[in-house]
Amino acid sequence: MSGTAGTQGECRAEKETEEEIIQRCISHLDTDYSCRLAKQMEREKTNPVLGFRTAGSHAEKATGDFLYEEMRSIGLTDVQKEEFWLDSWTFERAVLRFKDRSGKEYTCQLGAYQTNFETDGFQEYELVYVGRGTAADYKNLDVRGKLVLADINQRDEWWINYPVYQAYLKGAVGLIAVQMQGYGEVDQEALNAQDIAGPEYAPAFSISRRDAALLKDRFCENEKSVMVELDACSRVERNRPAYNITGKIPGTETDQMILLSAHYDSYFDGFQDDNCAVSMTIGIAKALLESGYRPRHTIVICALAAEEWGVCDSKYDWSTGAWNQVFRIHPEWQGKVLADLNFELPAHAHSSWDAIRCTYEYADFLKKFADEIAVPEDAYPDGLTVLAPIETWSDDFSMAIAGIPSTVNDFSAGPFMETHYH
Repeated sequence: MSGTAGTQGECRAEKETEEEIIQRCISHLDTDYSCRLAKQMEREKTNPVLGFRTAGSHAEKATGDFLYEEMRSIGLTDVQKEEFWLDSWTFERAVLRFKDRSGKEYTCQLGAYQTNFETDGFQEYELVYVGRGTAADYKNLDVRGKLVLADINQRDEWWINYPVYQAYLKGAVGLIAVQMQGYGEVDQEALNAQDIAGPEYAPAFSISRRDAALLKDRFCENEKSVMVELDACSRVERNRPAYNITGKIPGTETDQMILLSAHYDSYFDGFQDDNCAVSMTIGIAKALLESGYRPRHTIVICALAAEEWGVCDSKYDWSTGAWNQVFRIHPEWQGKVLADLNFELPAHAHSSWDAIRCTYEYADFLKKFADEIAVPEDAYPDGLTVLAPIETWSDDFSMAIAGIPSTVNDFSAGPFMETHYH
């Protein structure tokens, strides 16, 4: 170590106890800063009404540029925009217009999936209700050149790509799905979006249960279709650039690293999934830097693109940015990274208890850690536990299969997944 500042820092660290160092770092945490940052991330969107900051879109890239400048401004070193290539998706609009049973014109917003569908303003289509969208549901129905409306339950039955591709094979111009159960159950007006694991040439949109009920009310024994108007722009482009944003707090002793990671692409406005996680990791880094803390191991803040999607026509429909980060951009991280601390949907208490989900190798260490920390009872009355192994829901999965021990705050338990997820 050379330089006066380093020597003074070492002397201060020698005089302070571990608890004093921890409290000094905590005293610099600014949750208001992190909250503001999370809200600032919502400025860029592709759909001006619904949001969406999706893989490879201009909104994702602009948000990456914003995070790059923010990391530099708080004092992180070696801040990088690390390029990789993916299939991008831009969803600008999907507005459905139709008449209800009384003849009153009704307009509603649709969500969308990662497929191609563009109109030049409102275009008229015949819409046919196809039940659950199975092959049997199409018996005696001619849907060629028409839109179809189907009920789905992706948790208990099958994923969205199956009824979508069935509609394509039957000649429909697109499918509008209503999530009857499984996701988005919080409200009849809720829209839901999930990653599609199918080809981009089989168009798909989503509609709320309330709006779908108005459409279904038009169907009867003698009227099996209705006329609707759709104005939509959903565009997939293959082989486009995207960027993971990284910055460092250099370690004092080794070239080993600890990653703090979260993704910055989103469906809708993304405040919970995953702005809060990104802003939390940057807020932690800001507090450490302002406190003067000098870590033994280099801390790397990773704002990862394209967690929600990034590959056309593939069942591997998530974690594209993280996979590229550790398999293509930095394969040398295996063996150098001691742990990836990944964060997902951290702004909501999903249950009466919390959990750290991790790889098997870290389970014993984290159980000891969990036993030693005080968890506020008003947040989690049933305490904190450790679960292993990891699941495939988030970026820590790609890290782990690359040989990097990973952890994530567990979010898959409790009613949250059925009521609020996406």
